[in-house]
Amino acid sequence: MHLILNCVYTMQRAMDLPRNVSPRRPRAPLPSEVLDEIASVLLEQGAGFANIASVSLVSWQFRQIVLRRYFETFVVRSPKHWVEICRVEGFHYWVRDLRASSPFFQYKLDSLSRLTSLRSLTLDFSADGLSTQRSRCSLLFKNMTADLTTMKLTHLPRIDSALLTVIVARFPSLERLELSCTERLDERCCWLCLEESSSCTVHSPIPDVFCSAQQVANTFGTLLKPLAKLEHLFLGMFLSDADVLNCHLDRCAAVVISSPRAGFYSSPPFGPDKCAICIAEHGVTVRKREHVASVLLGKMLSSLKTIGWSTYFAKDRPGDDVGRKTIIFATCDRDEKVR
Repeated sequence: MHLILNCVYTMQRAMDLPRNVSPRRPRAPLPSEVLDEIASVLLEQGAGFANIASVSLVSWQFRQIVLRRYFETFVVRSPKHWVEICRVEGFHYWVRDLRASSPFFQYKLDSLSRLTSLRSLTLDFSADGLSTQRSRCSLLFKNMTADLTTMKLTHLPRIDSALLTVIVARFPSLERLELSCTERLDERCCWLCLEESSSCTVHSPIPDVFCSAQQVANTFGTLLKPLAKLEHLFLGMFLSDADVLNCHLDRCAAVVISSPRAGFYSSPPFGPDKCAICIAEHGVTVRKREHVASVLLGKMLSSLKTIGWSTYFAKDRPGDDVGRKTIIFATCDRDEKVR
């Protein structure tokens, strides 16, 4: 990287020095394409902001190119980081892809409205709860440009009609929409943590919120109809009954493992996707639900190309991701009959 910096600096300085040349042969700056390629190489090598700042001193032209490239996809690390970055001149015009946690904009919230080139937004809602999600979304979205084409909201407490209504009303140009709440289920610690996290998340809205997968599809399809450009939709919630997880917890959380050192201890937590009993009892039924809901949504949203769900019953086949517990359907056959 130092070699690249030295080359750029030398070339730029050479052009700035006076020369005894004919007036018919004026000096020309380095083509912007070359500088743009150099900036891309630097960023691909993982150059931090300190390196970018020093590179930007080579020339005004190179500074604009490097900073534009650096801020094109920007990840906010903390509220303090956001406040500091807002002081960078030109920052608001360079950001096209913004990624952050939802509470990071508690200061300088109005600066979001100045991101006029923003087209992609990724927000992590793990710091919010069922009581704060709606107000947080309303506050953030009204300060953002309506020209977003991609939105990804993760760790949501719930996916409901209120959330979709706010999104559709504010961002009519969306082409990709990904909403997910199932990441909040905590399988990293113990069974108690898994059970507690499940009680704070509407991970399976059937039958408590919706009576069937058909009602889920009809409700969400009706709300999303104004998004005429929507091509890819992912709804990260389970279409299995809420009791699938509840019964799994009652049955498997009681399993203990013997240990020659510590006596007995509870087995590490795992979901229905790793439970042979859950898979045998619910796998086929839930898969049919996911297919039916996807077909219905495809019929209601003519622009839609793919629809995805969170699932406990992904398999090793195209469209399924066992690790992420997701399944993707292509909405290519809209004439298929739903049974």
